[in-house]
Amino acid sequence: MFNSEYYIGAYKDGDAWRTTKYSDVAAVPSCSESSMKIWERRPLYCVPVPGENLWVKDAFTPLDAQLPHSPTCSDPITNRKRSRPEEEMDAEDTEMITDVTETAPDNKRSCEGADLNLETKNCHDDPCNLNMPLGEKKLLPCLVKVYDGLDADLKLNDVVEFIGVLTFDPELTVHPGTVGESVDCIHGSFLDEDISAQLPASRVPRLHSILHRKLSSDQLFQAMPMNTLGQLYPDALSRSSFEELRSSLVARFTEVLGGDGLAAEYLLLHLLSRVHARVEPMAVGKLSLNIVEPRPMKDGSTSFIQMVSHTISTLLPRSHLMSLSLEFLNEKLIAPKKNYSSNRLMTGDLQLADGTHLMLDETVLRSGQLNDIGLQNVHFLKNMMEWQKVEYDFEFYKMEMSTDVAVLVLSAARSRLFPSDVVLPLRPTRGFSSDFPVENLWRWRIYLAAARAGDHTIDPTIQKVLEEELVSARQEDRSLGPEVFHRWLTLARLLSLSYGESTLSLERWNMVREMERRLTERLRVC
Repeated sequence: MFNSEYYIGAYKDGDAWRTTKYSDVAAVPSCSESSMKIWERRPLYCVPVPGENLWVKDAFTPLDAQLPHSPTCSDPITNRKRSRPEEEMDAEDTEMITDVTETAPDNKRSCEGADLNLETKNCHDDPCNLNMPLGEKKLLPCLVKVYDGLDADLKLNDVVEFIGVLTFDPELTVHPGTVGESVDCIHGSFLDEDISAQLPASRVPRLHSILHRKLSSDQLFQAMPMNTLGQLYPDALSRSSFEELRSSLVARFTEVLGGDGLAAEYLLLHLLSRVHARVEPMAVGKLSLNIVEPRPMKDGSTSFIQMVSHTISTLLPRSHLMSLSLEFLNEKLIAPKKNYSSNRLMTGDLQLADGTHLMLDETVLRSGQLNDIGLQNVHFLKNMMEWQKVEYDFEFYKMEMSTDVAVLVLSAARSRLFPSDVVLPLRPTRGFSSDFPVENLWRWRIYLAAARAGDHTIDPTIQKVLEEELVSARQEDRSLGPEVFHRWLTLARLLSLSYGESTLSLERWNMVREMERRLTERLRVC
């Protein structure tokens, strides 16, 4: 998120005012300061959503296909760094403003045949130079310019849908005076403001935003083209369909988990969990889960890890599988870190949007020694799981950024590195299955989004009953601490939401207590 950029937004041409708004470069005739207006816009370095699953991308394809084939560009101008608000123009002047691209055709030249994939000497082929998330090599970042102060509600790691003018000017494919030299294209910061304003457009296109909206993972379905969903969304939100969808999805999870119905219930509640409040330092609502599967898979069979990963990526908009091998942990930092030699904030695998699901495969971790990087990475992951915060390393200090990422740990034994809210030894009675009936996929996806986004309250009468039960449980077992009571309340909230209920009932509370009793018995056997 760069500093504001100042530019000649309007100038007087005879008796008429013309604007250069929504363009990269434009020819402005020499004129006095009173005949020009300096405006402000905010450049944002945007990347494709980390971990976004293919079915989400496919759903938006009809919109992507409508991008213009041959953008139009204008001549270069020199940016002026003097702030003068756009509001200084009076109503009469505003009425006289006309678009420079419409009234000054001489200043416009065609970009017909311009290749957006043109390779230049300004950026290395290494994708790290573009600071792409999760090491993506085939995706394209974009420099978005937001006007009129509309960036006030945007913050780092937000998922945003922009509608605007896509521009491409060949002159911006090579930075003046740098031919043959290396100019780093970076995520979060740049070598200096001049280079940041003139990134190679062949690698980082410009989009001048006219309007935008922030999208949580639960709002994606409202943003999708109607021909993708049809009349499905309203139907999936009806109260009568909640229990039906829940029952069929739990049955599907039971098949995936080898017939373990208890594990299927916990997996559903885990996928519905989100941080709905913060009481520092606690993140209220999060529910990390550790599924323990000690049985080795037969040679040639699809691994249990792959089946669970496929299931989650098929249902959730954003997910990522992180294989925690010793080599991976020791290789590079997974949290963002400022590189002062290049003056840029380097992204990390934990720089994820809220609502992303993270699965940690601990089964690949073998005995060995963690180096300093590995120890830091373990700390980053534990901090995210416990407090839902990611430490951004600025070398001289660390800054904690709040996040909302559900973490699932898959291991062959109870994880000692990454303690979870719920530890669940798997008890399969048959083989694992990852097949999904196509006819129910969209209904399940929308059910999960709707249940996850639901509001929930506890009636004062029920609250009093819960307090009495918690006191009684504490008297029977002195080992029960506040973290156990907090987990019970979180599970009760999620269970109610899974049935489409906005308030907690005694029936749901008793169901949670029974689930926890069965889990405790299973843990004793282990």
